[in-house]
Amino acid sequence: MKDLRKSGRKLLWVALYVLLIFAVLEVTTRIYITHLAGQRTFLKYASLGQLQKRPAYAKSKYAPHRYLGHYLTPDYVKGDNKHNSLGYRSDEIALPKPTGQFRIVCMGGSTTYTTEVEDYRLSYPSLLERELKSRGYGHVTVINAGVGAWTSWESLINFELRVLDLEPDMIIVYHGVNDILSRFVWPPEAYRGDNSGAIAPVKMSMPSIFEYSAFFRYWMIRSGLVKPHSSMDRQLAAPPGTYYAGEFYGQKVKHVYPDGVFARTSAKEMLAANRPKYFRRNIEHIVLIASHRGMKTILATFAHSPLFEDQPIVVSEEYTAAYAEMNDTLRSIALETGVHLFDFAAAFPVDKRYYTDGIHVNADGAELKASLFAEYIVDNALIPPSRVAHVEAPESK
Repeated sequence: MKDLRKSGRKLLWVALYVLLIFAVLEVTTRIYITHLAGQRTFLKYASLGQLQKRPAYAKSKYAPHRYLGHYLTPDYVKGDNKHNSLGYRSDEIALPKPTGQFRIVCMGGSTTYTTEVEDYRLSYPSLLERELKSRGYGHVTVINAGVGAWTSWESLINFELRVLDLEPDMIIVYHGVNDILSRFVWPPEAYRGDNSGAIAPVKMSMPSIFEYSAFFRYWMIRSGLVKPHSSMDRQLAAPPGTYYAGEFYGQKVKHVYPDGVFARTSAKEMLAANRPKYFRRNIEHIVLIASHRGMKTILATFAHSPLFEDQPIVVSEEYTAAYAEMNDTLRSIALETGVHLFDFAAAFPVDKRYYTDGIHVNADGAELKASLFAEYIVDNALIPPSRVAHVEAPESK
């Protein structure tokens, strides 16, 4: 009996020591995440409650939208970045459009938003406006309608429901990589016109009990067992079980491809089965709506740099072939509909100094991108002279 009591006391002390160690680790992890961690680390490991309590991050860059899944949070401000009251990465937009103004709207995903450039005034659409004004087109305004993770599906809906209200005279459509990602779905029946095989609404659910602990949450996120609470997958949209673009990327990075689903069906076969028919349809519909509304359209081929050897999304033969196929689709649409096609992929250099990852441009890349688009617009005389008559100032007496 005495030995039993002695063993019980030992177990109690061991339990107390374990609890003490856990308490120290928990407090230390909480202090690190909330007070010592940098911006990226905080966003990655903070709980939803911690995110909401810190004023700088209380408002997310993206907000839910009834028809679009997500869009840019209106009136978002963080450092040099901001969105206007309508949810565009631009200064405030005058409505109705002022007389004589020629309005261009740039449509696309993160490559249009210019994600890797923090200052909204240095995004490619903002620089395009500045470039055109410097060339004598003072009556031009350019609006950035790009949103991270958007495909041609979202741009089509956004064009119909939101962009038309801006009364654009010209639209520039720049899509490619996100529409390729949407083709990595299997079985073939999952590849549908509503893109539901690649993206699905988030189901409301409570975090697991372990995620309430900062210590366990940190290591669960670090090990890849759960997604950060700030991730789009947990707040706005989530990939269903039929989506394999992330799996392909992970296998390529770890050099274990082909494994899992790809051991049975290669990525090449998957993309061959899921041709860009919906991409074509979406872009065609944008072009037809714009034409019906009397707007000019520029379709631009998608550029990437294959010099980033650690990025499967730009160096793998599957993606290389897919980029060529998507760009050929754009050329075909332009030829059939008579709209302008800017072969941006051919004009933009593959030099690494203009990219951050082979797809997204840095500040230098954004400046060059704007310059090349401006040159194409000017060379093709796509902007009419200002329709507002110049009024001479009265002579002083």
